[in-house]
Amino acid sequence: MDSPIDSVKEEKLKSLLVQLESEHGIFERIVYKNKNQHRRSSYFQYLLKVRRDLRLLKSANLEELLSSCFQVITGTRPKQKLQLLESLKREYHVGKPNFMERLLGAARLLSQIVEPMLRAATEVSTLLARSFFMGFSLTVLALLARFRILVQQILLDIIPVFNTVRSLSQKKQSVNITHEKIEVYREFYPKKEDYVTLDCVWDTDKFVLVERMNKCEINFQEGDTGGEVPVGDNVVQYQTIGSFLGGKYFSIFYCILFLLYPTSPFSFLPHSSVLYLLCYRS
Repeated sequence: MDSPIDSVKEEKLKSLLVQLESEHGIFERIVYKNKNQHRRSSYFQYLLKVRRDLRLLKSANLEELLSSCFQVITGTRPKQKLQLLESLKREYHVGKPNFMERLLGAARLLSQIVEPMLRAATEVSTLLARSFFMGFSLTVLALLARFRILVQQILLDIIPVFNTVRSLSQKKQSVNITHEKIEVYREFYPKKEDYVTLDCVWDTDKFVLVERMNKCEINFQEGDTGGEVPVGDNVVQYQTIGSFLGGKYFSIFYCILFLLYPTSPFSFLPHSSVLYLLCYRS
């Protein structure tokens, strides 16, 4: 059920991402306009690193990842929720990474992107102290400060979302799916493996991401196989049509089959040859 708290968190994260995208567009334009004049300077090299990290963060498509997470948390779309939970059981080397692995990579980037911003702000502040390029320096410093606040706040808000989805993925769940007035109950069985949870700690002048590995504590009840059906030895014995029908009736069967289906394996032979083979077989 969609709770008001989850809706507020989702709207807050969407608002932060929109603001970050707006500030990123302004920053891209400033870097483009001043590249020829400042490209040899050390402070501008730090600005290029910040631009590279922001572009990488944009390519992660955080809005899509958070939308998938909130579908799992709220359960407003049971079918999509089940598909997302099942995708978490896939290994990384089998296909593309699932949405939780991508969100973990985005959280790591959000934690590491702050350091280039601080170094770039330190270098640009020297220009401001010497009253060089005042307009450029003030605008860049304001953008870097805004980037730092948005990135750190997004990191802090993503961590509880990540941990909530990870906690739900470690529990057996029953999902009610309704399709064309037909109700179907599907069960999700978690995978027995260790999982990662996230936390943030304050380190000197910024929040740093901390990853903690947790042991799997899933205990299935007796008779519950965890969604895995054991496959035993195949005890079904097969017989050929020839051994089942016998020699005489086998030839008659093939003759009828040839007359009904001319495109049989013997279709390239004349009719007389086929009849000879059938008589010889009998």
